[in-house]
Formats: sequence, C-alpha cells, structure tokens
Amino acid sequence: MQDYLLGGYTKRVNQGVLAVAFDSQTAQFTTPQLIAPLSQPTYLGVADDGQLFFAIHKGEDKSGIVAFQRTATGWQEISRLLDSDIPGCHVCYRASSRTIYVANYHEGALYTYRLNDANQLEARQRLQYSGSSIHPNQKSSHIHYAGLNHTQTLLFVCDLGTDIVSSYHVDGEGNLTLASEFHAPAGTGPRHLVLHPTLPIAYIIGELANTTLVVSVENDGTLQLIQTIANVSEKYLQTSAGAAIRITKDGRFLYTSTRFHNTMTVYHICEHEGTLTFIQQIDTQGEIPRDFILDASERYVLVPHQDSDHISVFERDTSTGTLRFLHNTTCAPECVCIAYA
Repeated sequence: MQDYLLGGYTKRVNQGVLAVAFDSQTAQFTTPQLIAPLSQPTYLGVADDGQLFFAIHKGEDKSGIVAFQRTATGWQEISRLLDSDIPGCHVCYRASSRTIYVANYHEGALYTYRLNDANQLEARQRLQYSGSSIHPNQKSSHIHYAGLNHTQTLLFVCDLGTDIVSSYHVDGEGNLTLASEFHAPAGTGPRHLVLHPTLPIAYIIGELANTTLVVSVENDGTLQLIQTIANVSEKYLQTSAGAAIRITKDGRFLYTSTRFHNTMTVYHICEHEGTLTFIQQIDTQGEIPRDFILDASERYVLVPHQDSDHISVFERDTSTGTLRFLHNTTCAPECVCIAYA
C-alpha cells in the first residue's frame, strides 16, 4: 500500500488534511481519514524521508505554516507559526538545513522558516516581490511556487504576476541569494516548475497562457527558453487555466493538468534535447483538476478534483506514456493537493 496526504480548501465539507492509502495491485484507495483539522490547508510539503510534513493553515487573525511529525500511531503536530496576513499556496522543505520555503500568491512574497533542534518553527527570511505584466490577473506580483534543484543548491521561484522565474543560490543554512531572473513570454503566468531527472532542462507550466515552457538550466541557475508548447487547443486558451506539471522518473514523459477544460495533456520528451512532442489529451472525468501525482509504481496517475470532490485514477502505459481512465469512486472533498507520504 502507498500512503498519501490530501490537502484542500475547507469552504464546504472538507475539514483539513486527509490521509489515504492506494493499492497499486487493485488500483483502489482506502477511505480517506481526517488526520489534521486545519483551515484551508491547500498545499503540503513532505520531507523526502516521509517523517515530516508541513501544511498551509489559515488562522483567525494570522496565517502560516504547521509542522507535523510521524509517530508510531500516526501524525502529530509539533509546531505552528502564523505570521502572514494571507495564507500561502506552495510549500518546499530542504532537509539538510531544515528550512521551509512558502510561496504566498496574494502577498507576492516568499517566506523562509526553519525547524530548529527543538522541532519548533522559526521565521528566517521574507522576500517581497513587485511588478506586473499584461494579463488582467497580473496587476501585481503573485508568487506561486518555490522548488529546489536536485542538489538543493538552487531554489527556483515562479512569479505568476510578473512572468519572472527567479533562481537563488542556497547556502548551507538555507539562506537565499539571487542568482538570475528568467523573463517568460508576457502573459505566461508561470505557476509550477519541474526538473528533468538527468538533463539540464526544466519545464514551466503557464497558468494564464496555458503553455508549457522548456528551458535550459545552467549550473549557476540561469534559464534560457528552448520551446513553448500549448497545453490546450487555441479555442480553449482564454477559458482554461494551467494547474500542475509532473515528469516521470525516467525523464521520458511529461504530464500537465488544465482546469475548466478539465483535461490532462501527455508529452513525450526527446531523449537528447529534452523538447516536447504532444501525445494525448484526456478528460479528467471531474471538475477542476488541480494537483495530481504519479503513484510510486508510475503505473497510475491520481487526479483529485476541487469541485467534484473525487480522485480519478488513470492507468498509465509505461512504454507509450498514454493514460486510460479507470474510475473516480474515491471521495476527496475540495482536494487541491496530493502528496506521497
């Protein structure tokens, strides 16, 4: 069995973070169980060793981050730090320095926290961004993602509001120093980023333009545009919104989700250049797919839906990358984040 954590909104029926198990032999989930009654835990960051996770939380007066540790009987809250006016939207954890990076869309800011030796959260650094771009949703900075490279020496930060992806050097203590800025085509709205497992290539999903950008990555963090490809057909570009992006461990296939159009798009990745070729677009069988994940075996793709409150399970052909819908019988209310735990 594979263990997953589900984060989401708590506007209707959801009450916090849920835990669920997936059986890759039967392609079935267990019934999700509430493990952390939080408000608006829309994103979760899980440590690579699966012993810690960090959740967004909206408090009555302030918002911030809550830390949990795995115990013999389940998950236990160990610390919370609420120091932002509005909750964040993305969480990344760096184990070597025990630092947590939280992207805050509405504030246009990046927060850095540290889990100290007493397992208590400490505020470390807050970076405020500014600027705008051409889309109506780009009147100010909107930080939507912060993620590390494979060696955890660089942090990439996507600013959906200004079309800028910033690269930061990360020192041993987890502190950030700006290395370079990549300016995506105006109106892209960079939302999330994934790195190729072996090639010096990154893939950026544009929420507003509904595109995926292929960029080269230099050792110093400099990004350079190689290819731009549309995730949906032209007639849906103005009415859709790009959401999540994932890559297979072997670096052969890339997947994106698109809200409102409610589709998954599948790409083949060129072995040498890292460029993309369209393979398939498939209905997600639900309303508003946000985050999704390849299961641990990579034989399945698991797609929660924010509005229709279920997880769609797709079988993945590991040789061609194509998807086949199996079922959507597991209830996951208001889910917008799924994380392997």
